[in-house]
Amino acid sequence: MHKEDEDGKAVTHISRDEVRGGASTHVTRYVLTVSLVLVVIAFAVLLATGFFNTSRTGADQSHMANNAEATGGP
Repeated sequence: MHKEDEDGKAVTHISRDEVRGGASTHVTRYVLTVSLVLVVIAFAVLLATGFFNTSRTGADQSHMANNAEATGGP
C-alpha cells in the first residue's frame, strides 16, 4: 500500500491481494462440489434402499369412513 499526491489530493493505492485479503485458491469451489456430490449420493442410497417407502399401518385404516371402505369389501 502506498500513498501519492495527485492534483493536490492524497490517493491511496492498494494492491489486488491486499484488497482481497490474500490469494484465491478455489478451495471453496471444491468443498461445495464435493459436498453436493456426497448429498446426491446419500439421497440416491436412501431412495434405492426404500428408506422413503412406508408400509400400511393401523393408523391408515383409522381415517377411513368405515371398515368396509378400509378393507375394500363388504
